[in-house]
Amino acid sequence: MWTTPHPSPDAPPDPELERLIQRDRASLLYSMGSSSVFVTIAVSAILIVVVRTPELSPGLYAWYAGILLISAIRFVDMFILFPRLRQQAFDGRRQIRRFGAGTMALALLLGSFSWLFFWRLPPLSEAYAFMVFFAMAGGSVTVLSASFRLIVGYCAAVMLPGVAFVLFARPDDGGRFAVFGIFGFIASFVFARRTSRTVLNGLRLTRWNQVLTIRAEEERKTLERVRLDLAEANAMLERRVAERTSELAHEVAERERYAEALGRLASIDPLTGLSNRATFNSRLAAMLGGTAQSPSGVALLFLDLDNFKQINDLRGHEIGDQVLRQTAARVAAAVDGRGDVARWGGDEFLIALPDCDGDAALRLAGNLIDAIRPPITVGADICRIEASVGVALYPDNGQSADIVIRAADVAMYAAKREGKSRAKRFDPALAEDMADRYDLEQGLRDAIRGGQFSLAFQPIISARDGACTAFEALLRWMHPLRGAISPATFIPVAEQSGQIQRIGGWVLEQACLAAAGWPDPSIAVTVNISVAHVLVGNLMEDVEHALAVSGLPPSRLKIEITETMFLHDAERSAQLFDSLRRKGIGILLDDFGTGFSSLSFLGNLPIDVIKIDQSFVRDAGRNGYATIEAILSIARALGLQVTAEGVETTEQNRHLVELGVGSLQGYLFSRPMPEEDVAGWLRARADALPRLPPVSAFAGT
Repeated sequence: MWTTPHPSPDAPPDPELERLIQRDRASLLYSMGSSSVFVTIAVSAILIVVVRTPELSPGLYAWYAGILLISAIRFVDMFILFPRLRQQAFDGRRQIRRFGAGTMALALLLGSFSWLFFWRLPPLSEAYAFMVFFAMAGGSVTVLSASFRLIVGYCAAVMLPGVAFVLFARPDDGGRFAVFGIFGFIASFVFARRTSRTVLNGLRLTRWNQVLTIRAEEERKTLERVRLDLAEANAMLERRVAERTSELAHEVAERERYAEALGRLASIDPLTGLSNRATFNSRLAAMLGGTAQSPSGVALLFLDLDNFKQINDLRGHEIGDQVLRQTAARVAAAVDGRGDVARWGGDEFLIALPDCDGDAALRLAGNLIDAIRPPITVGADICRIEASVGVALYPDNGQSADIVIRAADVAMYAAKREGKSRAKRFDPALAEDMADRYDLEQGLRDAIRGGQFSLAFQPIISARDGACTAFEALLRWMHPLRGAISPATFIPVAEQSGQIQRIGGWVLEQACLAAAGWPDPSIAVTVNISVAHVLVGNLMEDVEHALAVSGLPPSRLKIEITETMFLHDAERSAQLFDSLRRKGIGILLDDFGTGFSSLSFLGNLPIDVIKIDQSFVRDAGRNGYATIEAILSIARALGLQVTAEGVETTEQNRHLVELGVGSLQGYLFSRPMPEEDVAGWLRARADALPRLPPVSAFAGT
């Protein structure tokens, strides 16, 4: 239904109206085009009769046969195909293009007459042909008035070839014809524009009249409904006035009840039914004031759910709200009236326990963790949630409510850093640790912009021939004040502070740019990807951006992941890495054997290479190579390649090659090197390789 009351040049076009106008244009062209085809056939026949000579007859008849063939095709379109199509809501633009194709084909054939026959015609016949074509071009202005472009194209195809012929073939005596033809074409152009605009405006106004008629009828029906509604409303109002007197007393009672309910709502959290932040602060202040002289004081427990954000992200906020309600009920049941429980915000809860010492508070914290751990069922969904708890005491850890709450918060974050799902009591050293973590977070925000990050590259060596097949990109951070900071220190901070995606995208881009400049175009680069980078959901975009910026082929990029990647959302992660593999990017499973690997799990992972953790290589000398042999057997069964990390001695190298490990990595071959040293190392390696012994001998050197 149209929404504008009248056509306006400033109003946006109505798509439905435009579709109807295009159909009207097509119908007008087809209705007027049939007669024009008859005229074309007749005029062409007369033209042949007038200009025919014995030597021109074969060519003229062939030309006329073309006219008849195209006309026949147009007759089928206009009298058979289009009438059937008009019974449906056809595409007007498409039909205009189809009509235009037939018209232009006929016009081009008419226009070809001059170049085919003028050079052999006497001047009088040539003049007659000129007049015929100019007359047909002039007639097209009316017949094709629904399409200005089609008029111009038809006139150009019919008139301009003859003009061009006399200009180039007969420049001496053809000037008058050319001037006449050009003038006629310009006149046709001007007249066609005016005629086309008039026709289109007529079609548009016709359709708008239909719109106005429909709208008038709709408004009439609307006014009738309004009148009926008003009558019904008046009757209802009269009934309500009669009922209102008896309801006044009931309303007074309801208002009192509502006031009481509002008082309760102002003091509780509407989702969980626990105390809200304002109420808890008020009660805690009163509790601290009343127990300031108590030797046992007040214990404050700060409880935060672990990985709750994933439930909201993956299963929706409605499921998340249900989980919070059931969790709040479990917390309240575990406290069992011994203190005040509040929802602090999001997935955080606070519990204040009067007359409670540190040991009792830690025991209750453990009970809370155990109470929250059992699966929560919401409809068909089963959600598993755990919690970390921080414990602080008043007045031992603070002389005010705010300070004690902050101390409990610090202890809770310490519990999360130690592995989550545990309780931690506040210690003054934790505050220093939190300050240090805050400094690291702030430093990470400026590390990329300040040029503090760099990449080091460690080669991966083929066990078959000792050639370098890839480099692993390793992130390094040179802090302006602290100096070099280990990735083991700053990567967890980046993950927890939400900066890992930005850092991971930078590493991908820089690693691909570096690899694109290496002298050997067959050497790949491997990049470690954090679980947190995958969870934010834009790893695919970062990979595509890095490849596009660097121009590196996807086959030269390898992504290293860990088994924990599939703990959070195995199906989504598997789909993501399978998509990367289809692009030609290799997937390596890093630190294999240190996680939760199983044959059923490993067989379903979209990976190409297993990287044996260096701990197995390091301990193999004491405990034998049985574990590595088992890993190799699994890999062979699944068709996976194997790389061993941490190779530091020639003995380790020899044993691993004999066992059938495909690739090797470790200090034996090279320590991680800066980007500018890679090209020199590769040249030195290439020079040395031809002088190295065969594989078995090389493995033992």
